Amino acid sequence: MPFDFLDGLGFLADLLTLDFSDNSSKKIEKKKEESRKSKYTTELWSGGFLLIASILYFTVFKNPLPGDYLQTLFICSFAGLIISFAVFFSLFHLRLFYFKSLSKLLLFSCSFVLLSISGVFYIYFNSGIFV
Repeated sequence: MPFDFLDGLGFLADLLTLDFSDNSSKKIEKKKEESRKSKYTTELWSGGFLLIASILYFTVFKNPLPGDYLQTLFICSFAGLIISFAVFFSLFHLRLFYFKSLSKLLLFSCSFVLLSISGVFYIYFNSGIFV
């Protein structure tokens, strides 16, 4: 069987990628420790967003709204959606919008959309400028 030049290069590349130092085991342990710390960060951020959104919704809707505000509610909701999608687009281009499961993606996205809509409602109804 003849010697293949590319097999020899593959063997050399494998040797170069091996790390025989003692630091490599410390790096692996450090990565495992970091992954344990950040296991539930998506859920924590989403829970925080939902908590803040519920407080803002309560402050806006604790008193009944005067008059017919159906069109205003629709426009504020649409503005909140536009803001949240702009944030998602920028996070995507910064390569920060990555989730390991679909449920984490949906939880984070829905909670942020609710937060942005509640923020627009709060600014519109409680600032006194627009009403």
